[in-house]
Amino acid sequence: MRYKNYWSEFEYDKLKLLLNKEKIDSILEVRRGNKRLDEMFPVSVELHLTDICNLKCEWCTDKELRQNGATLDMQIVGELFSQLGRCQTGVTLEGGGEPTLHPHFREIIQSGKRQHVDMGLISNGTVDISDCIDGLKWIRVSLDSSTREEYQKEKGVDCFDRVMDNLVRMSEARAPQNTYLGVGYVLTTRNQGNLLELIGRLDEIGVDYIYLRPVEEAGSITPSLKDLLELRRQLAEYTEKTRIKYMLTISDRVIDKNAGLPCIAHTLTSIIHANGDVALCEKRRLDSIVLGNLHQSTFEEIWLSPYHEEVSQKLLDEKCQNGCSACRVTGFNMVLEQLENVHSKRFI
Repeated sequence: MRYKNYWSEFEYDKLKLLLNKEKIDSILEVRRGNKRLDEMFPVSVELHLTDICNLKCEWCTDKELRQNGATLDMQIVGELFSQLGRCQTGVTLEGGGEPTLHPHFREIIQSGKRQHVDMGLISNGTVDISDCIDGLKWIRVSLDSSTREEYQKEKGVDCFDRVMDNLVRMSEARAPQNTYLGVGYVLTTRNQGNLLELIGRLDEIGVDYIYLRPVEEAGSITPSLKDLLELRRQLAEYTEKTRIKYMLTISDRVIDKNAGLPCIAHTLTSIIHANGDVALCEKRRLDSIVLGNLHQSTFEEIWLSPYHEEVSQKLLDEKCQNGCSACRVTGFNMVLEQLENVHSKRFI
């Protein structure tokens, strides 16, 4: 069965700022020096349910986290959802490790539904969760390979066929207009040879989109910019004939240190680790910022803390962006900085 494709979110990534006007006004007030902290809750948070994983990706950037073996307590998740639901903050369930391996994964989905939390899921797809798919606004399965052989090379185990079967189950179980289904694909120099054939297969299954991005922090297998541009040309040509859409991240390969801008958009999101740490960003490799821990304080207490205010003031200095790499918040910083400097804003 070939599904209608309802998914067009990639066209509106930065335009989502218009749907969060009060949040943007609050951020810009900090930029203008009129207040010291954007106290409004993030638009969305990335929630790491567990650091346990059942794969062995050679290029995994979370290997250190996986050594912790941490799993977030169900009570803490419930209390967190209560606060985020009241503030209409979206939650991306991810890792860390593999979120569906959390022993109370289905209970977490039900808890989020009860408390009116919009939830998305990034999963490796090895666990069949088609029975609870209606609680998710979107799902992205990290496939990262086009064949069984590539999967074993990239992921370290033999699960390609299982993941493809689970994609079929999820596609059949969902209401396409309610739950968008996508595939994530970390590009290396080893997994591009059969990519177009895979996209055709995903199109037949009913997958809405494939999101491709170059591998991070693995220089020996990172595709060149020339190769990425050629791949984009091929994808554009190929997907003219398919219902499936594609995204290919290239810009953050060539922009680092937050484009030399103040990081005023950092409060759009936050990361909550499986050990309870509330982190500012996962990309600050040289200057990690942990705002607090949910085992000691509530999310609201952490978000409104004097330390968060101190950090926000620090990040107004463009020199404090050293260590930031491949950050999607950079694009939002660029848009907000441009808006702030529009000379003819009273004219359309």
